[in-house]
Amino acid sequence: MRYLRKIFAVGGRRQYLVALALALAAYALERLLPAGETRTAVADLALTGAAISAVVGTSGAVRAASAPDRPAWGSFLLGALAWLGSQLLRDASQLAALPLPPNAIDFGYILAAPLFTLGFVLMLVRHGQRLAVYALLLDVGAVVLVLVAVITLFLAKTITYDMTMDTFGTISALLYPVVYVAATGAALSVLFGLPAEEPRSAAFTLFVGIGLNALAFTLYLPALIQGSFVPGTFLDPLWMLGMAAIGIAGWQSVADRDRAVETELSTAVIEFSRMTLPAIVALASALLIVLAHLIGAGAAELVIDVAIALVVLVLSGRAGLALFTNWRLGEAERRRASQLQALYEVGLATAGELSLDDLTALVAREATLLTRTDGAMVSLAEPGNGFVIRALHKGPLLRLRDSVGEPLRGIALAVIESREMVVATDYSAHPQSTVALHEVIASALAVPLVAHGEIVGTLTAYSSRPRVFTEETLRLVRLYAAQAAIAVANARLVAETRRLARDDDLTGALNRRSLMERLETEIAEASRHGDIFGVVLCDLDGLKAVNDSAGHLVGNEVLKTVARVMRESARAEDLVARFGGDEFVILLPRTGLLPAQAVVTRIASRLRDERYMWAGRENGLPRVSFGISWFPEDGRNADALLATADARMYEDKSRARIARDSAAGAD
Repeated sequence: MRYLRKIFAVGGRRQYLVALALALAAYALERLLPAGETRTAVADLALTGAAISAVVGTSGAVRAASAPDRPAWGSFLLGALAWLGSQLLRDASQLAALPLPPNAIDFGYILAAPLFTLGFVLMLVRHGQRLAVYALLLDVGAVVLVLVAVITLFLAKTITYDMTMDTFGTISALLYPVVYVAATGAALSVLFGLPAEEPRSAAFTLFVGIGLNALAFTLYLPALIQGSFVPGTFLDPLWMLGMAAIGIAGWQSVADRDRAVETELSTAVIEFSRMTLPAIVALASALLIVLAHLIGAGAAELVIDVAIALVVLVLSGRAGLALFTNWRLGEAERRRASQLQALYEVGLATAGELSLDDLTALVAREATLLTRTDGAMVSLAEPGNGFVIRALHKGPLLRLRDSVGEPLRGIALAVIESREMVVATDYSAHPQSTVALHEVIASALAVPLVAHGEIVGTLTAYSSRPRVFTEETLRLVRLYAAQAAIAVANARLVAETRRLARDDDLTGALNRRSLMERLETEIAEASRHGDIFGVVLCDLDGLKAVNDSAGHLVGNEVLKTVARVMRESARAEDLVARFGGDEFVILLPRTGLLPAQAVVTRIASRLRDERYMWAGRENGLPRVSFGISWFPEDGRNADALLATADARMYEDKSRARIARDSAAGAD
């Protein structure tokens, strides 16, 4: 009951009650009238009114439906019009005594059912339920086969005789229950085949309406074949309610759309319900086999056996389809899990402290999982250099050479210009694609990384096979790019904060605090492994004179030049730090006497050759004095090493002063 209440969440109860009251009133009036033209007229007018209500309801649904839903409701409208057309022909034949062939009247009634079935198929196609369409066709086939077996079992002799008397009439009579039962099976398949979030009130009402038609036409079959049908039987209200229900379904679809009521059903309930029709068919087939042997089918037994055998084959196909559907769902869930994992990883990086290199590598790697592509590239905005490639994932597989550090190129440039995602389903056809990659890249997509309103980078994913990216994938990529952009902005903020805490603002060399931390670390490592290292203390001898004569701005430029030359002349593993004022320290890991002296000599030579500008001319840098100490020979702690280096630096300064004074005295 709770399931039915959810189906009717939008409404429809009042319309059902009105339709039921009118149908019962018409039936009561028929029963009160004597058999004949008057009763027939009342029955025909009531059926015509019910058909008109179906046309009005479905036409309203067509007008209100969105473009994707319109074809399905258009098919239901055509079915209602076909039914109404036959009813009007019947009215003309019986009330106006127009001479019309029976087959002309039957055509619209029979045509309506396939049109209804087509509407259900279009419903599933509209929601991308391709496998549900296959299930619908199998369900319809199974239901029709069971119905054929039932008709054969109970009416075989009558049908055989009637076929000899009126072949076309008998075929028409048989088609009625077959096509309407098939449409009912399609309705039930749609009811349980729609996505869980779709409202089902209209689908359920369509199932009721077409099911009532199927029941009426099935019960109508014996009388139709025998030519004994007369108006005023209980079949009339079944047809009336059936067509009225189709009209009510159209109204409910409009109400579903206008009110946007949430009617999502439990996935477990839907999955269980989808097996209802196959279970009913299997049970009916078993009962038919038993009945055929109990009452004796005679010559029809072969037809029944063949029909049941085909039902078994259809149900086997249905079971195989169910297994395949479950496998597809499992694959979709695994893919979804990998996509969520990618979102989780980049979200985690937002709060983490990864370096920019590690972060961009992670973003590129997880992007391939999210998009199910073969490789990815991340570029970042670099001040003064534009957008520079910072990470490639699986670049060699797509013959992408290692281009980290190079300027950005390809479709990602279009992203920067438009600030929108670019999807290149056919990569070679995109005007900004890289021609050299046309042979190896079939599809690609690129998305900007936007943080705080600014593009901080781009993300590009490449596929070696043609790909059509779904709307769900594109939605996830946009979400992923937004998180990645925030992570990049945070990583840069963290890096800048660390740089400010680590580096000297003026020269860009390490500051004193960072130097002391690294020196303590080097002492611990050297003590553990028995290594040696050198500490060089440097002092600019004439910086005060530069400040006094040229000003502190020029003095600052001199300090920056000295720091730059020291970094450029030192080895990759050496550390240059500003110790304070005009003093610098160079840390030389795992370095003995001769290599340390070679480094100092190279730095001193470069400093002598360097120039700075003042007063429109080049000037040589002030002389730099050097003092070197070694661990552990000159001390086992930072203070001792720095004190020894400082003493030796002053010795160098004194020697230089003596040499300068001697040269001046000689002049």
